Amino acid sequence: MPSHVAGGAALRAAIVGAAAILSGVGSYVLLIVVSRSTTELEYSEFAVFWSLTVTIGLGFYYPLEQETAREVSGRPDSSVGGMARFVLSVGGVVTIVTALLALLLFTPAGLDYIGAPGLVIALIASFAAYAVQFPLRGLLSGSGSTTSYSSVIAVEGLLRVALPVLLVLLGFRSPVAFALVVAAAAILAVVPALAQRDRSWLRHAPATASVFASQAARLIVAAFSIQLLLNSGTLLAKGVAEASNPALAGQILACLSIARIPVFAYQVMQILYLPRLSAAWKAGEFGAVRRTLAVALGAAVVVGLLVVAVMSTLGQWATGLLFGPDLVLSLPGMLLVTAGVAIFIIALVASDGALATGGHTLVLRSWGIAAACAVLVAVLVSDVLLRVTLPLILGAGVALTLLLVGLVLRYRSESVRRRA
Repeated sequence: MPSHVAGGAALRAAIVGAAAILSGVGSYVLLIVVSRSTTELEYSEFAVFWSLTVTIGLGFYYPLEQETAREVSGRPDSSVGGMARFVLSVGGVVTIVTALLALLLFTPAGLDYIGAPGLVIALIASFAAYAVQFPLRGLLSGSGSTTSYSSVIAVEGLLRVALPVLLVLLGFRSPVAFALVVAAAAILAVVPALAQRDRSWLRHAPATASVFASQAARLIVAAFSIQLLLNSGTLLAKGVAEASNPALAGQILACLSIARIPVFAYQVMQILYLPRLSAAWKAGEFGAVRRTLAVALGAAVVVGLLVVAVMSTLGQWATGLLFGPDLVLSLPGMLLVTAGVAIFIIALVASDGALATGGHTLVLRSWGIAAACAVLVAVLVSDVLLRVTLPLILGAGVALTLLLVGLVLRYRSESVRRRA
């Protein structure tokens, strides 16, 4: 690869990585401001809203971005256009489905679960905003508009800092007001990209509807299963611990927010890791594939162990410092949540490795089975703390096992086939 090409790729990765870091910081500031501005019970209500919007946002809408980027990548501009209308329409259909599901929260049982009716409205508003942002991000990413793509991510992060602080200064401290920040930041973040003069990233011919829908549906099932597992503790705690410990959902979200920092860091680093692995696989350089996977998985194991060690010694202190003493989870609970996150990190690396080698079916099957196992645990276990923490531990463990076995089989099969 010529040095100028490699340098350009590194620069683009650095720009996207910086924007992702800013976005992550914005999310953490938002959660901390909410925790410091509401009671522990109100924060538990917000925790449910946050977990639902993250699960649906990254589970349903982020796959639309991925498939849109894949579809337009490498394609020339088209005078016909139509791709933007197509993907925005798909986003609209997804929003109709997710909004109808969210309306179930207006039932007596649903309102008892989420708390305030306004949180349901904020949830639906965030889905509508995602239906615009994620497809447009996919068009920007696939068209190679790195700066504009990064600006969307960065502006959303900045708004997640500025808007909640502004609400506090104006005296608005309700969970609903903070929840509406999520939708506002998501839709306002696309304004700079839409305002630019260069609109070439909007001029692509539409995809084949059936193929796009099939590919996106597979990604959605896998992504939703992953996010459902990661956020299962908070979502379950609000339902099963309301009487015994009403603040448990907020406590788990606070613990999870700190413990999952390495997950966020990995999502930034995968910009450099996945293209290299994918290129080696396509070129048939199986030694490089094996070494890259081994290093990535080994690093994930080390990071997982460090997360458990740090959280077991400093986790309660850090949670109290950032979120307040009322949201500090018990030490056993903190260890269980952290153990689940540690296993999840390793499974996520293996999952991305499978995707980079074309193992989409393997990823779909592994996380689907993992989610089913997690649901089974949540139904069968009676102890409250175990009931809300074991689904992530077991689900991530099942996914990791299936992914590792599948990767080994794929590696052996493909290496034999190419030697033949």
